[in-house]
Amino acid sequence: MANIGSAAQAVKLELMHARQGMEYYAKLVENLEGVLETLTNIDGTSTSGRSKAPTAKAAKTSGRTTSKSKAPATRNTRQSRLPPTGRDFWPTLLTDTPQPASEIFKAALNALGVKPSAEDRKKLAQRMSNALSVMSKNGEINAEGKHRERLYSKKAVVH
Repeated sequence: MANIGSAAQAVKLELMHARQGMEYYAKLVENLEGVLETLTNIDGTSTSGRSKAPTAKAAKTSGRTTSKSKAPATRNTRQSRLPPTGRDFWPTLLTDTPQPASEIFKAALNALGVKPSAEDRKKLAQRMSNALSVMSKNGEINAEGKHRERLYSKKAVVH
């Protein structure tokens, strides 16, 4: 019976470790999606003259014709109603008192004055996560704590 107790304890520890790993990778995916979106937005603004539609040659090499490849794309045709949230937007939402990202997100929704869809909320959360991460790594804002308990605040102005 002693072996069963130690085996159960080992399984509990392994399960706890696996859950922590899942949280880590979920956060990593969220951050990477935010970075990818930022890079795509940067690339989209610098290459606005280029068409994103596949050429006939590219469609043939992928085994699809251009008319077939455009038909199922109706799901992604809805345009986002989110206004741009550039580099100067996020620091304006911070206060001197440390606050969690959820409070900053609420402030962003109020500042933008839009009622976003679930997809737009996700996009805005990714923008915020990426911006806060970059600004805290660059030392532009204060960030204390780890993971979901992380709190953000303005950098103290020294005169």
